[in-house]
Amino acid sequence: MKRLIPGVMILLSLTGCVSITEGSAGESMQKGAAAEDQGDWDAARRIYAQTFADKNLAQTSPRYRAVLHYEYGRSLGVTCFFTETEHELTLAHNLDKKNSGVFYLSLAELARLNLAQQKFPEALSYFERALAELDSAITAKTAPVFYANVLDDYALALSGAGHPGKAKAATRQAAEVRANIIGEQRNGDTTPYGKQCGKS
Repeated sequence: MKRLIPGVMILLSLTGCVSITEGSAGESMQKGAAAEDQGDWDAARRIYAQTFADKNLAQTSPRYRAVLHYEYGRSLGVTCFFTETEHELTLAHNLDKKNSGVFYLSLAELARLNLAQQKFPEALSYFERALAELDSAITAKTAPVFYANVLDDYALALSGAGHPGKAKAATRQAAEVRANIIGEQRNGDTTPYGKQCGKS
């Protein structure tokens, strides 16, 4: 989901979740997003880590902090801090779940994190939780690229766990969703977990 941060910042602004106290943290989020767009996930990780030291962060909304945990978790995962990634994404999920946020995004990322490590049973568990939270009809209309990507990744997890029939069904469903996408990108970017290891 490329350029997630600007979209989330707009969403948080529209719902009244961004306040004056979130200004400096918001600037850090934008810098982190810019680093991600340039492929420098280690720089993004460092920027997000510094954001948690912001003295105003405790006064920001829980939904806003959930976004920070989410993005920090993703950057940790790309640079191979897998245990820390799971912790941050779980914090994001819990905050979103309690505060009417988009908590299934964190579940999808936890699934992809485990998929990247070939931990197929764990990945399946997270994908199934994420898919259970989604209304497939609504998601296919409002976020079809995201939904199709989740289904494709779910198919990979099913295949890896030894369920080829279910994997083919998920792949077919993803193709059906993509066939109905009009006027937008058919293949969205996903978090490249484990692709920038060896960073300090």
